[in-house]
Amino acid sequence: MTITKLEQDYTIRAYDVDTRGKWRPSAILTRMQEIAEDHAIAVHCGRKELVEERGMAWMLTRLHLEMKRYPDLMDDIRVVTWPGKPTRLFFVRHTMFFDAQGEELGRATSLWVLFNIKGRFLCRTGDIGENYPYDLSHGAALPDPGKIKLPDDMELIRTRTVAYSEVDMNSHLNNAKYADWICELFDLDTLRHHSIRDFRINFIAEAYMGQPVDLYRRDADGVSYICGKTEGKTVFDASVIWENGGIRL
Repeated sequence: MTITKLEQDYTIRAYDVDTRGKWRPSAILTRMQEIAEDHAIAVHCGRKELVEERGMAWMLTRLHLEMKRYPDLMDDIRVVTWPGKPTRLFFVRHTMFFDAQGEELGRATSLWVLFNIKGRFLCRTGDIGENYPYDLSHGAALPDPGKIKLPDDMELIRTRTVAYSEVDMNSHLNNAKYADWICELFDLDTLRHHSIRDFRINFIAEAYMGQPVDLYRRDADGVSYICGKTEGKTVFDASVIWENGGIRL
């Protein structure tokens, strides 16, 4: 049977929440990664089939997350994911979050690519063809994420070194950890009293364990823009909108 949509129930645990007991943005990204991997495995596009047999790997390139409400510690939620129609290079994935009563908590759309590990080049989506099933009747969570345009006068806030506890098995900064880095560019009052309503990120280059990354930020028209660079090379661009406009250094 072709699996075009995957649903999973999940309970928010202590390691998923912030100081308010709310689902932390990085934990949301982690859950998105894990259900995406589970669906890829279910349709025979997981690590075994791609990495071990074909020398290819999934790589997240863009993500747009909108949250209406954040669940609390020990809340039961349902996470639903399904692929959209791929383009020539991008695989589209939609994800939605619901509470125990079926009310929507948030939604996200992400773009993924296939990466040839040895040759270090992007593969075309047609390289896995029918193994990536999609059903257009499921609709779209959000439009496909585009490039983030940053203001010209980005301000250097701090330099941070990628730590052992932040990397994946490839020694790259884990995708979800970028959300922690971004949140920690804001003051404690903002983090304690405000929630992110809109989160966007473009992953541009890898950051490796032990590598210093310069973090820049600029607020404009209610949006906080963030970027990370190492040796002048952009690692990521991001933007954040807080639900109550709480943006301070």
